[in-house]
Amino acid sequence: MRKRPGKWLMFFLRLVRHPGTPESVGRGVAAGLFSAFIIPAGHMPLAFLLAMLVRGARGSAVLSTWIINPLTLSVVYPVQCYLGSFIVGNPLSYALIKKLVMDFFDNLSWKTAAALGGELLASFLAGGLLLGSLAAVIGYFCTTEMARRYRARRSND
Repeated sequence: MRKRPGKWLMFFLRLVRHPGTPESVGRGVAAGLFSAFIIPAGHMPLAFLLAMLVRGARGSAVLSTWIINPLTLSVVYPVQCYLGSFIVGNPLSYALIKKLVMDFFDNLSWKTAAALGGELLASFLAGGLLLGSLAAVIGYFCTTEMARRYRARRSND
């Protein structure tokens, strides 16, 4: 009996099996990773639109936004805000950021978003631009290369 592939392998296979070129798959993943770090809600529609703009694989873009999920959110967003606070020139403590971000996600509303303040929102965006850009560049090159190798191996079989 053949062992079923794991969840990560299935996720990878969905990305690289996309019928587009390896470059379009890479652009889609880059768009998805970038948008995942920019806004906390609605990143899938943003990824879809960005993928259309860069002529990337839209399905790959939407799938790759799931790097930010309920399990990783409590770590990624506070780190993002912490790094962003240094970029905007107003370093905030990690403990304060984590408390504010977790309070926001415990009670999602415009009122709690407004209570975060401009400093934290600016830090979030600055950190998101930094981490999103890094993730997009790394994701593009890694995905493009993996898709090329996968397709070359499939064509040799």
